[in-house]
Amino acid sequence: MDLPDLTSDCSNCAALCCVGLTLDKGNLFSFDKPAGTPCPNLKGHLCSVHAKLNDIGNPGCVLYDCAGAGQRVTQMRFNGESWRDAPELLPAMIRDFENLRPLHERMTQLVAAQDLALPPALETERLALLTRLSRAWSDTDKMAAAFDAFIDTLRQGGFE
Repeated sequence: MDLPDLTSDCSNCAALCCVGLTLDKGNLFSFDKPAGTPCPNLKGHLCSVHAKLNDIGNPGCVLYDCAGAGQRVTQMRFNGESWRDAPELLPAMIRDFENLRPLHERMTQLVAAQDLALPPALETERLALLTRLSRAWSDTDKMAAAFDAFIDTLRQGGFE
C-alpha cells in the first residue's frame, strides 16, 4: 500500500502549524496567537527558538505533530510553493492543512493497529480504511463514521 509519509518533516513544509493553528496562552504556550497569523518566533519557515521551546514556556510546539500533513499539503497540493512568497496562497494552504490533519492522525492510528492480532475481517477493514484515507484530501462524515465504528469494534473486542 502506498501511504503518504506520516512523520513530520518541517524542512519540506511551509510552517503551516506555526501559522494555521490557534495558540492559547497557558500551560502549553506562553502567548496567544490567532489562526492565520504567523508565530512571532517564525523565521522563514523554521522556528528561531526551537532549541529552547520548553524553556520559554512553549512545550505545546514540541508536543505537536502534524503526522506529515504539513509537508504533504506544501509539496503535493502547492508544488513546494509557500505563502511567504505568494501570500494569496495562505487561506487555501491553511484550509487544506486543516482538512488533511485529521486524516493523517487517523492513518497513524490505523498503521499502529497493524501490530494487533486482528482477525482477518478486521485486518481487511483496517487496510480498506487506510486506502480510503490515504487517497482523500478532506474528511467526510462517512469516512469519520467508518473510522469511529472500526475503533469502537477494536475496543469492544479488547484490541486496545
